[in-house]
Amino acid sequence: MKKVLFAALMTIAAQGVFAQVNKGQWLVGGNASFSSQKTGDSDAGKSTSFTISPNAGYFFIDKLAGGLRVSFESDKNKSDDDATSTFLIAPFARYYFLPAAEKLNILADVSYGFGSTGKGDKQSLSGFTIAAGPALFLTPNTALEFTLGYESFKLEHAADRTNSFGVNVGFQIHLGGGKK
Repeated sequence: MKKVLFAALMTIAAQGVFAQVNKGQWLVGGNASFSSQKTGDSDAGKSTSFTISPNAGYFFIDKLAGGLRVSFESDKNKSDDDATSTFLIAPFARYYFLPAAEKLNILADVSYGFGSTGKGDKQSLSGFTIAAGPALFLTPNTALEFTLGYESFKLEHAADRTNSFGVNVGFQIHLGGGKK
């Protein structure tokens, strides 16, 4: 009985080793972030921000996935009654640099988003994001990601762009058969 159980476990484990970043796989996951800021000593300078960005993608070739990311951000300033909300839809491309069977891989991710922001009257915005960092595969099909990113967005009628650097933590599930 032990030999049969061991053989079954080895078969399942061998299938999973190849189920990470191969052609034909699906990528489902995203990231979330929270920040709190304070400017000065008064409560008027306090604000909080929450962002959630789910994504879905497909590996068109080994190590290269493309897909769609949707982002929602809510930014609330203590002195305002209403929160500012931002909604973006962003096609993305993602590349993993190391071989598929590695427990730790390095990724690069680029996206270009379109959306709106504001409290009542919404303004259009668009911009790009570039991020890179390690993906730690907790199992052959799930990865915890830590990325350092740069983003640049511009409001429709604004003269200047808003640029920022940031750190993100994300979680991805790699689905499907892919090639073996």
